[in-house]
Amino acid sequence: MREPQSGRSNRAALVGQVERLQRNCGSRSANRDFTLAASWNREGTEVDFLYRDHLLICDSHEVDDVLEAFDQIREDRPVSVTDGPVGLKVLDIGDRDAGQLSDALADVVGDDVVTPNHVLDVQGFSSFCPATEPVPWRPPVTEFGEPAGPGRSRVAVVDTGYRASIAQDSGYGRFSVVDRNSETDDAVYARNNVIQPYGGHGTATTARLLAVSGAGSVSVRVRDSLVGGAVDELTIVQDLERTVANGVDIVSIQAGLYARAGRSPKAFNAFYRRVLRHHPETVIVVAAGNDGSDRPFWPAAYDWCTAVGALTHGGDARTGWTNYGYWVDVYASGENIVVPFPNGTYEYLDGFSVNFTQGHAIWSGTSFAAPAVAGMIARRMIERDVDAPTARDIVLAEAAVAALPSTGPRVLV
Repeated sequence: MREPQSGRSNRAALVGQVERLQRNCGSRSANRDFTLAASWNREGTEVDFLYRDHLLICDSHEVDDVLEAFDQIREDRPVSVTDGPVGLKVLDIGDRDAGQLSDALADVVGDDVVTPNHVLDVQGFSSFCPATEPVPWRPPVTEFGEPAGPGRSRVAVVDTGYRASIAQDSGYGRFSVVDRNSETDDAVYARNNVIQPYGGHGTATTARLLAVSGAGSVSVRVRDSLVGGAVDELTIVQDLERTVANGVDIVSIQAGLYARAGRSPKAFNAFYRRVLRHHPETVIVVAAGNDGSDRPFWPAAYDWCTAVGALTHGGDARTGWTNYGYWVDVYASGENIVVPFPNGTYEYLDGFSVNFTQGHAIWSGTSFAAPAVAGMIARRMIERDVDAPTARDIVLAEAAVAALPSTGPRVLV
């Protein structure tokens, strides 16, 4: 997470973004003890990574070595060691800092044996003026016509959950195919009709997907994984494990994380090794992030994910804020996308407030590029009557044909 520009005022705004995530996580997790912490670079100008404090994770078969490492560095052993998802162990280290302690343990057991429980955030691209956060707008949502073909597609959207009242107020008809068992975004409003930051994000990204996929031959289930715009890697991996096991063609994830340089998040590594590689029919599409950086952003940067960066509204250039690099597979428009949005009062980072009354917003971010690509893969499944990996390969081949030297592969939506 980088400052979009240099200067003390921009650092203050970056601190404000982190503090907002911390407040959101704390207020929405009374029974979860979710303390969000940030590791800053030496200059204090960039956040290297976010993590859930007071917890560490390791593989089950390495737990004895890790406990012995506590003894070697003369630290008290964990308060408790419990089972986590995908064969991991969760170490409760009490009030100690997980980032600092994992570094000390790494000197004994090596890198990637015991790690912090990294935190993913929505990356809903917000800088320092209201124009880059959701802005009131009028309907309709721009959409493709219904695809014609014999195929079907099952899609899971992993986000803040789905809010039926937003769908109703927007009047967007394609929401009718959202599975009734979708999980509810239960904290859209903070107080007195004030909209939470990231409130309604999952409903908006679901609409973006349906605008491309159509609704006639697709089923969509929305999973509520994010807590106040963030989720720890153990929680989202547990949710992904259940989602894939229940049977799904495409998973669209609108969140991600940075890890220490040269490392990848342990829970996602275990998820692939223990779950996803046994389900080759499932395609994972992930937002590439909004920091204007080529630093790998996880899980998008894995070769088993399809990473999606953002183009400008017209699709003829990359946005200045999209992440990019060798690990980004494709780009799609993610700028000024019209989406359903809660009615109420929204408070921007700079203190300015505005009222939403038309059930819609324009919003920017790779969060809106990724579900468009997921929707296009679903569309090709329906039109060609093929499985998800084949449809993904078709979409990527079409994107390569549409590439420009300044953009890379493009899905034009």
